[in-house]
Amino acid sequence: MQTKDYMRVVGRRKPYSGGLEGTQGFFEMVIKLRGNQPFLPKGIYRFKTYDEEHEWTLKMLARPRAALPQ
Repeated sequence: MQTKDYMRVVGRRKPYSGGLEGTQGFFEMVIKLRGNQPFLPKGIYRFKTYDEEHEWTLKMLARPRAALPQ
């Protein structure tokens, strides 16, 4: 008597067909939050350690946006 290996399907994955249109809301929110201010300032930066670079990067990403002139 032969035994067969059976495969059980637990769930099915639906293909995502949203493309870039599905992320449009996220991009609009990012533009509203950051405006024309980049996430990281352009330039060349030198750090003594990776920890120092990581701390600076987090500080730049979390900094408040400058008030817009009214």
